[in-house]
Amino acid sequence: MLDDHRDLYNAALQERRDAYRHPSKTAIRYGDQSAQLKEIRAYDPDQARWSFSSQQATLRRLNLAFAAFFRRVEAGGAPGYPRFKGAGWFDTVEWPKDGDGCRWDSQPDNPTQTFVRFQGVGHVRVHRHRPVQGKVKTLSVKREDARWYLILSCDDVPAVPLEPTGAVVGVDLGVASLATTSNGDHYGNPRFLERATDRLAAAQRDLSRRNRGSKRRRKAVARVANHHRTVARQRVDLANKTACELVADHDLIAVEKLSIKGMTRRAKPKPDPDRPGAFLPNGQAAKSGLNRSILAPGGGCSSTCCAPRLKAPDGSSSR
Repeated sequence: MLDDHRDLYNAALQERRDAYRHPSKTAIRYGDQSAQLKEIRAYDPDQARWSFSSQQATLRRLNLAFAAFFRRVEAGGAPGYPRFKGAGWFDTVEWPKDGDGCRWDSQPDNPTQTFVRFQGVGHVRVHRHRPVQGKVKTLSVKREDARWYLILSCDDVPAVPLEPTGAVVGVDLGVASLATTSNGDHYGNPRFLERATDRLAAAQRDLSRRNRGSKRRRKAVARVANHHRTVARQRVDLANKTACELVADHDLIAVEKLSIKGMTRRAKPKPDPDRPGAFLPNGQAAKSGLNRSILAPGGGCSSTCCAPRLKAPDGSSSR
């Protein structure tokens, strides 16, 4: 199923490229390609097996990629033209509506017997890690190496307001400490990447010795990816727990507005006036280490992990 959706994505991208290169400069939109799905499904039995709505979602995904491309061009940034997806670069299929090509079959009384049904696949057992609240709206399947994940988005999720505490705090983000509050509390920065450096370096050395296309190389690639995935999840977990603790203990949280992109921008080259084509030292080697330290605690915070917040008139966040 994932391969057929990837083929559909690549074919739609090729059609747009060919149409633009044609002397007539014909513009192909999502509506045009979505209207061709019936003919594609009638001609190709492999594509006809899968949900029509999920194939439309794949075409919308390509449409969003082009919309982002044109937005970056207008803004004067790096264009980043949409690319063809190889076998390892297309890992998600989405169903826009529960019951249309997919069915979330939840049994509240027996959480160990939870299934999801996909058109063309059948029933698949789900290891549910927590109860699903609200009404399931959309479903997505994502592949990470040899693991598969089901992602649900729900409507009418009951909110649980927190009791007011009357506390106000300011938060300063840093490198030595993940966060420092105006009350003098420090949230440590465990530096997960540095702790995993030895294991990651050994896995990368093992990868460099493998022949391309071999089975051992694929296994070595998976080991390197697993190390990076572990570090990423540790960062997200730390960010979520820190945010939850701050939100639970304070009614008003003020944070500084940082431009991480500007802080980690490469140093500008300094041409040597005495030697054409040569450059003077600009401190980029030292800045690279600082940039790595600034980006290391990153991981983001899930919007579902914190209590509902509002924007104060001064731009700070509050519950």
